[in-house]
Amino acid sequence: MSLEETEINVGGTKFKGAHIAVVLAFVSTISGGIWATSEFFSRVGVLEDTVAEMQANIPDLAPLEVELEAIKTKIEDNDLGHLQGKLAELSTLLTTIQARQQEVLNEAAESNAKVITMEKDWIEIRNEYKKMADAIKGFEDSVERFKKEVDDLWKGLDAASSPLG
Repeated sequence: MSLEETEINVGGTKFKGAHIAVVLAFVSTISGGIWATSEFFSRVGVLEDTVAEMQANIPDLAPLEVELEAIKTKIEDNDLGHLQGKLAELSTLLTTIQARQQEVLNEAAESNAKVITMEKDWIEIRNEYKKMADAIKGFEDSVERFKKEVDDLWKGLDAASSPLG
């Protein structure tokens, strides 16, 4: 028995198998469309409920807007643009101070080196002075011995020129 040979009798009307297949396909398509539409509207309803719930949970933004306005006013009152200019000027001054400090440190190192050199020179001069002082002392001692010898010679001549007296 094939689909073309099948017949159904409903209320005195005969339906052939091909007609039944077409009607069943048409009815199932319409049923699927109705079900899909129902599912779509159900999901839309759930989304609407979710959006409504989220809107209820969103805090009031008015206090934040007031606070933002207050911050904007403070920024304008403090003139932050001017303060940034001052900050740039301070940065330049700090850079200049650092450079000058480095110069001072370099000059201090040079001065320290000069002081060390002068100390060495002073020690050499002092040692030379001691040598000279020792030499002068030796010379003075020699002069004293020479004077004593000359005096002794004069006394000897005086004694030789007058043996009795």
